[in-house]
Formats: sequence, C-alpha cells, structure tokens
Amino acid sequence: MVSLHKPVRIVLLLGLLLTAQWTAAAVLQITLEKKEVELGQPIWLTLRSDQSAVSLNGLDLSPWQDLVVLPRAFDANLDAANRQQTLRLRLYPLHKGQLTLLGLHFLYHTTPPLRINIVEAQDSEQHSPIDFQYQVSTTTPWQQQQVIVACRVTLDNAYAVFKQATDNHTGVQVLPMQQHVIAQAGKTQYQLGWVLIPARAGKLHVQLPPIQYVRDGVVTHRFYVPALDLAVQARPAWLPGTIPVGSVHVTHYALVRAWLTTSVLSHLHLYMQVKGMATAEIPDYPQQLHSDTGLQYYAAQHKLRTRIDHAGIHHELRYDIPLVAKHIGIYHVPDLRLQYFDPGSGRLTTTTIAGPSVVILNVGLQGLLLLLVLAGLFWWLRRALRWWLCYWRRYRAYQSALQLLPQSQTVPALKRVMQIMAQAEGGSANFSYRQWQSRMQAVTSLAQHVPVAALNAACYGRAELDLTLLVQTLMRICRQRRLALW
Repeated sequence: MVSLHKPVRIVLLLGLLLTAQWTAAAVLQITLEKKEVELGQPIWLTLRSDQSAVSLNGLDLSPWQDLVVLPRAFDANLDAANRQQTLRLRLYPLHKGQLTLLGLHFLYHTTPPLRINIVEAQDSEQHSPIDFQYQVSTTTPWQQQQVIVACRVTLDNAYAVFKQATDNHTGVQVLPMQQHVIAQAGKTQYQLGWVLIPARAGKLHVQLPPIQYVRDGVVTHRFYVPALDLAVQARPAWLPGTIPVGSVHVTHYALVRAWLTTSVLSHLHLYMQVKGMATAEIPDYPQQLHSDTGLQYYAAQHKLRTRIDHAGIHHELRYDIPLVAKHIGIYHVPDLRLQYFDPGSGRLTTTTIAGPSVVILNVGLQGLLLLLVLAGLFWWLRRALRWWLCYWRRYRAYQSALQLLPQSQTVPALKRVMQIMAQAEGGSANFSYRQWQSRMQAVTSLAQHVPVAALNAACYGRAELDLTLLVQTLMRICRQRRLALW
C-alpha cells in the first residue's frame, strides 16, 4: 500500500505544480521584444493577462522608476470577449550596462525579473558611437536658486540635429545648443540642457523631457536624464522676500551730462548685469531714487535683454531715468544700495554704488560761463597763433640760411648768414661776433664751437680762418634750430 501511494503523491504534486504555473502564467505574462537595446532606444514590453476583473492600467510600475522612463500614459486593451487584456509599454533606459527590471505584482502573482543588456548608442548611418553625458549643478539648491542640467552628446556627425521638447514644469527653460569640435578625436560635442528655478522649498521631483537625436528627419534616439530629486532649502528666515537669489553688478551709473539746467528735462542712466535669477525676481532698483529739493525723478524706462547659456541665466538691464533740476547748486545723486543672496556662500551680499555729483545752473549763469569759456578760448587761440607765426618765421629763416651756407666762402658772406640766424631768434642784425655767440648759446650748446676770436682776427687783422669747419658748425646749428618747438 505504501509503495502504491508514493507514486500517486508524486503525480499529484507534479500536477499541482503544473497547474500553479499555468495559472500564474495566465494571471500576467510579460514578453520582452529584445534582450539587447541601445541607450536612447525604446524597450518594448507586451503584458497579457486573462484576468479582466482588475485592469492593467493600475499596475504598479514604481519598482522600475529609477531605471527606466515611461514617457507617456498607457491604456490596456480588452479582447472582443472581454476575457483577456493586453498592455503595450515603451520604456527608455537611463544608463548603460546590465539592466534588471524587478518583477511586477498583479493580483496574487509576481512576475519573474527581466534582464536586458543596454549597450552604447550607435549612429544608424555612420555606425559610430554616440556618447551621452549629463551633469547637475546642485541637488540641494536654495529656494529661487537656478539649477543647471548640462548635457553633452559626442559623436562623429558635425551636422547633427537635436530636438528638445518643451516642458510643462514652471520655471524650466531650455538651454540653446552649443557646438564644439574636438580636434584630437575628430568628433563633435554638442552641449544642451535645461535651467530650472525651484519656487518652493521642500522635496521636488522633476522628470525632464528627452534630448532627441534626429537623423534624416526621423528621431532615432531619445536620451533621458534621470528624474531629479531636489531637496530645496528654504530661504533663511531673516532674509526678506524682496532680496533676489543670484548676483547683481552695476556697469554704469551716471548722468548724461556733468551739469544740468534748471527746469530742463535730462536723464540718468543705470546699466546692470543680473545673473542666476528669474525675470520676475529682479527688483525695481530705480525705486530707490526719491525726489528732493534739488532733483525731481520720474518713472524709469528700462530695456531687458536675457541670455541663457551653460553658465545659467544672464540679464542685461538698462534703465533710463528722466529727471528735472529745480535749483542751482551742486547736488549728489543718491547712492544705490544693492542686496542679493549669494547661494554659493549662503550669505547676504550688500554693495553700495556711489551716485554722481552734478552742477545745476540756470540760463543766466550758463551764458556767463559760456562767455568766459569763449574768452579763454580766444586767448588760447591767439597765443597759439603767435607761437605758430614765430615757429614758421624761424623755420623759414634757418631754411634760407641752410641754402646760403654752401655758397658762403668769405667772411662777409658768413656774417650775412649769421645775421639771418640771429634775427630768427629775435635778435638784431647789428651785433658783434661775441654778442652773436652769447645770444645763440641761450638756445643751443653748439654755439660755443664757433671760433669768435678767429672771426674777429680774420675780419680786422686779415688773419687766416678755416671756413670749412665754421660752415659745418653753422649748418649743424641751423638743422637743430630749424625744427625746434621753442
């Protein structure tokens, strides 16, 4: 009896196991289309179940959320007899390497895990690798601090086309694409990404849209950045809500003119560079200017230019502030006090920009000053003209002396040239040789080489004189003084 019961028990046990396996398979089956998938290409799964009491739409996919991205909502389809439901899933892997998707629990059954090999992305035409990298500036930002998600795609295609879908999250802006050629590797690197500014403190979960690689008008790869889990730090309790988070720098703060006329409209210019903050967070800095007894300020006009790159958000602000002077005098435009919260150091930074000083005049004083300026200008022009006439007269005299010296081979001829030189320096034509030398030494040291004693001896004692050496000395003096300014 024992020997007969044992085979029966074995058969019954095998039957129960086969029945349980068939029943489990009928509860939920997952079919994997490929076991090896490129990064950026989809993983296709087909889920089937003969249980229609509970819809597959409510299937819990949370065990996969850190490994893959499900880009859109899904709907299960029932067959005509409402007995079997089918669900088609398209998933995108987040990392290269061996991917293990844990089993899903449906009703009373848990599916076995799925193992997929994620390989490097390949260009479909050039058959060259596509390298995708990303970097997040910070995962613990302050409230209203910019977070930069910088992505880099490196491949052999120098004319690649990428698309970045718009995102529904408020405060997320797309970075414009930048292209950089890597000469050593013969590849091209494309920089893309996003900038987001969290408005509230606390935990923030953000799934960014993909970077789509387009080849011949077809999207071949979609690269996803893993969902960002940001721990946003609340602004310090002592920090007023009007203080922006970022940095502020003033490049120009000055009046159009250094003087103003009473009751005449003028303008004050304020140019600023603001980094790392949303447009709505930029304070209205001209509101710090309040009218007083000397100056009346009016509503400022401003121009805003915003630029986004891989360093974040940059604003260029230009304020044109109209103003009217009320009374004459010297006034000081109020200083600007700039405050911003530096997220890098976690401190409040305060900068004071000194305002310009201005002279305010009325029409009568301006007319008087204009007359004084014209008188000074006339005096200066008269002196300049006199100087020019003296310079030109001396230049022509020495030029004439230079032309006569080569033909002057007698003492009387040389004396005539020396007379021209003396008159060029404002002296008289009647002079002795010693008087000539004394006057010329006041303007040039070369005059001491003129042999005065020998000239007197040759003129009155009929002594011999080396005229060649004297002519050379006089020519050197003429060349030096011809272009002299004084």
